[in-house]
Amino acid sequence: MPRRFVWLALALSLIVALLLEALAPSLSVPAFAQGDEGEEVAPPPLVELNEDIIKRATVFIMQTYQSRGQPIISCIGSGTLISADGLILTNAHIALPSETCRSDTITIAITVRLDEPPIPTYTAEIVDASRGLDLAVLRITGYLDGRIIESGALSLPFVELGDSLQVALDETITVVGYPDFGDAPVEVTRGTVSGFTAEARAGERAWIRTRATIPGTMSGGGAYNRDGKLIGIPTIAPARVGGTTVDCRIIQDSNADGRADASDQCVPVGGFISALRPSRLARGLVRAATLGIRQGDEYPRPPVTLPTETARFSRLFFTTRINEAGVATNVVTGVPTGTSSLYLVFDYDNMVDGTVYELRVSVDDVPNATYSLPPTTWSGGRRGTWYIGSSGTPWENGLYSFRLFIEGRETASQSLIIGGGPRETPQFTDVVFGFLNPDGNLVGTGYLLPEGSAIQARFNYRNMAPGISWSYIWYFERSEIQRDTQTWEGAAQGVWIMPAAGEFIPGQYRLELYAENALSATADFVVAGGAQATGTRIFSGFRFTGEQISGVPTGPIRSEFPAETEQLYAFFNWRLLAPGTLWTRRWLVDGDVLFEVTEPWNAPSEGEDFYLGLDSLAILPDGTYGVEILISNTSVGTVTAKVGLGQLPVGVFASAAGVQMSGRITDAETGQGIPGAMFLVLQSEFSVEDFLWTQSQVLGVSLADSEGRFLISSLLPRGTDEEPLLYSILVRAEGYLPVSADGIIVGESTESPVTINVELSHN
Repeated sequence: MPRRFVWLALALSLIVALLLEALAPSLSVPAFAQGDEGEEVAPPPLVELNEDIIKRATVFIMQTYQSRGQPIISCIGSGTLISADGLILTNAHIALPSETCRSDTITIAITVRLDEPPIPTYTAEIVDASRGLDLAVLRITGYLDGRIIESGALSLPFVELGDSLQVALDETITVVGYPDFGDAPVEVTRGTVSGFTAEARAGERAWIRTRATIPGTMSGGGAYNRDGKLIGIPTIAPARVGGTTVDCRIIQDSNADGRADASDQCVPVGGFISALRPSRLARGLVRAATLGIRQGDEYPRPPVTLPTETARFSRLFFTTRINEAGVATNVVTGVPTGTSSLYLVFDYDNMVDGTVYELRVSVDDVPNATYSLPPTTWSGGRRGTWYIGSSGTPWENGLYSFRLFIEGRETASQSLIIGGGPRETPQFTDVVFGFLNPDGNLVGTGYLLPEGSAIQARFNYRNMAPGISWSYIWYFERSEIQRDTQTWEGAAQGVWIMPAAGEFIPGQYRLELYAENALSATADFVVAGGAQATGTRIFSGFRFTGEQISGVPTGPIRSEFPAETEQLYAFFNWRLLAPGTLWTRRWLVDGDVLFEVTEPWNAPSEGEDFYLGLDSLAILPDGTYGVEILISNTSVGTVTAKVGLGQLPVGVFASAAGVQMSGRITDAETGQGIPGAMFLVLQSEFSVEDFLWTQSQVLGVSLADSEGRFLISSLLPRGTDEEPLLYSILVRAEGYLPVSADGIIVGESTESPVTINVELSHN
């Protein structure tokens, strides 16, 4: 492995540098055929049509570091090119350095020939990453020999992001990635969508589930729908036990002692993958990377410290419904046959985003991958309440055991039975909070309430009877503040409004309701800010500036900024917000989320001039930029500002639509394919006569395989039928006369692929 790695690295750096120099500008009239005219052949499904391009857009990623003059591989995985200029979407655990992934270079290996292993060619840098979602966007920035790649110089094959919300149950998907440690060609596996897993904050489709056989090295690769668009990222984090990776392969002699053994660097690998992160969760990262936008400076806060206590999950229970606020509406200990919605809810403490956690589910003591969540990274922050589950498809009958693991350590478990008929047990459901107006009606209901209110709780009840024992417990910051046990004297079903004694100071509260000593309903709410006619007011004084010094806005306050603005700062004031309260902040552009962060409030409870910054690599593109703040899934503040025209340029996301060009290069005398023959397509604005042998004029280059077949990785953009785009080609092979041609037409009605068969004659 080391010898192959070093040899390929050196070889590719030379090939890329000399590619155009190897072409001689002596060209002759071509001998080629543009397919068979008049034939009407039904095109295959687009995912098959573009499969070669998808394979070429799939890259092999290696984190490496130098030791004794040779590159040592510490972590590996797959990735996908999502733009022609070298943006790559992958998993964060593959790209980010860590204790198990020592790194000073991210090496990108590409597929040159589809039937051969990838060749290390480029280096890349991290543009942005989410440890919690386990997603990262990289950008190719250089060659392995250290040469820098100028912006816009690359024209690589890439794929287009699809709409993962449109993926249907039982839909066939195609998964592409590398099956081992770089010694095998890119691989395709197919399967069907077996379900969807819900997770707090990411919604009902936090994961797309599949029964396809996907090896762990394909983590970070791509899953595609029948239109050939990327709808998911195969994801699994290497499992750990006691902080040690379960599967860690030794693939090279890292200490140069002449043998590869237990004393050498090992490469962590995940098990077989059954879960895909939907592409929609990556759209913000991709959009920001495409636009050259990044999060900027923020209000100076105390340095983040890691938890000193052991991470844990606790207070596990099941619910069949999660409302729009992300709150469990009931508590169940068993559910009837045909149940199609079930969630496990639990508290968590001392967690860190990026920590590996896992849910193992067994049905009647048999492990069940459909309901389990394989090792993945935590995204909920340090403390709070979480849920995992699914809805929309029936859960099979049986005794279910749910076991939660943190870094391979089992930390909590809970069981329930699915089967039988509906249970007619006493039950409370649908807890909400508010306060009474002068007319005695509960108003301001929800899970965010102003300070100083006499809070009331409203909930539904059913199957109750006189004499049933019920009780409630109020908590503040998880510490009990009030409890009472009573005998039920009301009707069998209805709505109950229950007052709570005393005033409520800012912080997080919880109510638990018990029927016959069994937890029946529970909900949390936050008290913050002050009451006003329109609700709770926590944040005020929103404004934008283009500059700040030490947290003080120095530029003019405005809502419109000139084109070529480089930074934006959103300032606001706040009051009655307890430190530690979870809050979410979002940066948006033209209404779409760029960045979203949920974390505990770390500033004082009141203050002025909190600010959030947005930065750019050069300038902020024209658009309408916004900041939105949420607490308890409730929007509590928004502000927008226009830059330039106030609208993003067309085509923010790269489109992979176009015409594929492929064919075969053969010997004119024997008809045999010519391996290694080079087929070159120019950008549409250049003819063969205009070609000055510069990379910027080249749309795509392909080297023929052992049978003489070639495929141009970049799709050819279409013109219209009235004004089609015209392309020129050049073909060259050692020992043969070169050929060229102008005027290959590509318009709206041009069928894809365009087949170009070329015959070359000997010198």
